Amino acid sequence: MAIKGSFREVSLPDVLQLLAVGFKTGCLKVTDGQNFGNIYFKDGRVCYSSLLNRPDRLGDRLVSRGLVSAAQLQQALDRQRDEGGKRRLGDILMESGLVSTEDVQQDITHQIGDAIFFLLRWPDGEFFFEQDALPEHEPVMVSLDVMNLLLEEARQVDEWRTLETKLPTPQTVLERVAMENGQVAELGLNEEEQHILLLIDGSRSLEDIYQASPLGDFATAKIIYGLLLSGIAKRGGEKSKQVSNWKAGVLDEHRNLGIAFYKTQMYDEAAREYRRMVSIKPDDPEPRFYLGMIHFRKAEYAEAATEFLEAIAIDPKLAPAYNNLGLSLEAMGELDDAARQYRRALELSAQASLPRVNLATLAFQKGDYGSALEQLSRLEEEKGKIPMVSFLLGMIASRQGDPDAALANWAAASAGRRTNPAVENNLGALKYGRGQIDDAERHYQAALKAAPADPVVLGNLAELYYKNGMIPQAVETLLRMDEAGVATGAEHARLGNLYFKQGSRDQAIERWRRSLELDPDNQMVQRNLKLAEKR
Repeated sequence: MAIKGSFREVSLPDVLQLLAVGFKTGCLKVTDGQNFGNIYFKDGRVCYSSLLNRPDRLGDRLVSRGLVSAAQLQQALDRQRDEGGKRRLGDILMESGLVSTEDVQQDITHQIGDAIFFLLRWPDGEFFFEQDALPEHEPVMVSLDVMNLLLEEARQVDEWRTLETKLPTPQTVLERVAMENGQVAELGLNEEEQHILLLIDGSRSLEDIYQASPLGDFATAKIIYGLLLSGIAKRGGEKSKQVSNWKAGVLDEHRNLGIAFYKTQMYDEAAREYRRMVSIKPDDPEPRFYLGMIHFRKAEYAEAATEFLEAIAIDPKLAPAYNNLGLSLEAMGELDDAARQYRRALELSAQASLPRVNLATLAFQKGDYGSALEQLSRLEEEKGKIPMVSFLLGMIASRQGDPDAALANWAAASAGRRTNPAVENNLGALKYGRGQIDDAERHYQAALKAAPADPVVLGNLAELYYKNGMIPQAVETLLRMDEAGVATGAEHARLGNLYFKQGSRDQAIERWRRSLELDPDNQMVQRNLKLAEKR
């Protein structure tokens, strides 16, 4: 079931409850066009969350709770840096014995609450649920009830709306009132209040303080309101929005949003972010490269080729741009030019695998199996890493009349990886040809899980059901093809035949008429229709 839409149609609480009731596992990606958030589910319960461009401040939160000292935190950060930044800070702190799993779980629970509180305040947005996606490299997750989360955060949102009217605008710079140390001590501020007071330095805006605070927006806002009310802090001037947009790190923000939108298939939004990068830094090849990728994903191959050429003009040694330019040209039917770009990519990066795979694919399409095998032989070490290598070897073996070798290669291509619809479909066809109906059905279903509307796989599965007398399954699959808009005249004819066998004469006539609209010369359908209409 695809879960995708706008908050104008379905509210965020309704989406969260839908995922909970359905015991879903995966990642709900949400955006309002400027911000991007992820809420992860496992069996219908929230297990993790993250907000793009709002850094995870685990270390600061642990310090504010008194669980680690500033010096201990810095040692852990240094270790994280020395190890290449691949391990999460919480993992390092737990391994060092400074915090427990329960401490980190409590922090993650707080982080999830902050994220949902932030997202519930959006007036509008879009969402997309990616099935079975869970956070990578996270040693600790939690399991939280959606309804309890929503009740707590909804209460905070109501309080926030009242509080927001009493606070300055997000761009307002906050300043500390000059006081003697003794006077500050007499105020009896707790650790959290002292932490926020340190962030009020005369240069940070209210929004900057929210970003820097480890306490979350709601708790931070309540403390700031109290500090303003007591006269410890005061409002300064308002930051220029133009200056704010050009501050250090703005390119990273656009880049992060662009990548997030791209991965969520929100290509127009991703393109907007990359065009903003181009306007800020025209000599950066990266946004041009990704604009090319976006056009390619949208099947706008000429536009994709133009962007890849722009990236190459900026950086003539950018091997991936040549490879992707080749893919664009190949999609436009310019096979010789595509091959030249693949070779150029290999000249720049002799160890690159994808250009060589693409050259092998071109040779295979031309029926030049010798050249294809020559290219693939240089990728023997990559055979277990790039499914396309095994897939092509299987296709060549199949064309050369060696089904056993084809089966072995296709099985290798599908083993232990994300499902490849083409591989599963070919495995299904090979099994079907050997009379292994159950195995064939299993492979076809696996292919459809990855590509639900693939007309080739649906057609193969429908044929399996039709020819083996599995009438309900055949009808269901053929109707699925019709709903996806991929049913041909032959599929409608089969539906008519099946309905007629079930005694549904009117439905049979309707399908046969539809078949003749698509294939007027089908004499078998003409004859069936005449016989049915006479009865």
